[in-house]
Amino acid sequence: MIKFYIPKGVLRRASVRFRASVPLQGMRKEDGFITKVNEAKSGELIVLAKNVHYEDINLLKQKNIKYIFDICDDKWNKDADLYNYACQNANLITTTCELLRSKIKQYTDKDSFIIPDPTEREREEPYFNPGKHLKLCWFGGRKSFSLFDWDKVFSEIKSVTDNFTVHAVTAKPDRASKRLGHLIEQKKLIMYSWDFKTQGDIVRQSDIVILPLPQDMPLVQVKSPNRLIDGLQQGRFVIANKGVDSYEKLKDYVFLGNIKDGLNWALNNKEQVLEKIKLGQQYIQENHSPETIGRKWIETEKLV
Repeated sequence: MIKFYIPKGVLRRASVRFRASVPLQGMRKEDGFITKVNEAKSGELIVLAKNVHYEDINLLKQKNIKYIFDICDDKWNKDADLYNYACQNANLITTTCELLRSKIKQYTDKDSFIIPDPTEREREEPYFNPGKHLKLCWFGGRKSFSLFDWDKVFSEIKSVTDNFTVHAVTAKPDRASKRLGHLIEQKKLIMYSWDFKTQGDIVRQSDIVILPLPQDMPLVQVKSPNRLIDGLQQGRFVIANKGVDSYEKLKDYVFLGNIKDGLNWALNNKEQVLEKIKLGQQYIQENHSPETIGRKWIETEKLV
């Protein structure tokens, strides 16, 4: 039986929700986790992730318990020795996309099994009817918030319209927005502290979700599409950068490119926007529902 290792205190983290908590809901096994590796029992298949330690791996080896090493980021520049050790001793490696799978093969000469992230949102009706004041939103982690040049993003938006506000939801927004006081003073940027409900409320009140990212960072290139999926699932159109491997599978349902071009296209193609959202939600149901992803995790039991 598969069991996810979820240490205490990390349940709110996006990686834990998408790689453990939501799949367990889809598997109808909400109690299918352990909080300490020494709780693992003979016959169980343990899923370890980026919170892994050498002692966890060694303990499972000593107890002759099989484990999966789940990789959702390229951490080899920081933790190469640990990641190599975890991969070499794993009974199976899982990951999120083809590019990360190829990197794992390059680093370790071991293959991996792709399991995408699930959606954690209920489907909402597609909606796109922007008024004179354009309401944009962004959501994500504090690190993601600091990855790109917000002034450049605002310059792109202003080239389309000066009548807009960006509502941004992230952890510890006061810290994240320290260098952007001028945008906050202009009331062009409004910050909110992240929680699941707040993100949902802000997306629901917005016209378009914008998710800019730098395109020249290896860490960014293997990012999950979970934020694009969140936006589509809530019935909102999403504009995001090219250059992220997993985003390409959603290219028919979102706009991949710069913010300026995306806004111009969306505002001049309202019916097509709604059709893209509708088709995107169908794709999500078929490929990213908790039940679909839960079945993929169950499939791993036959692969070890």
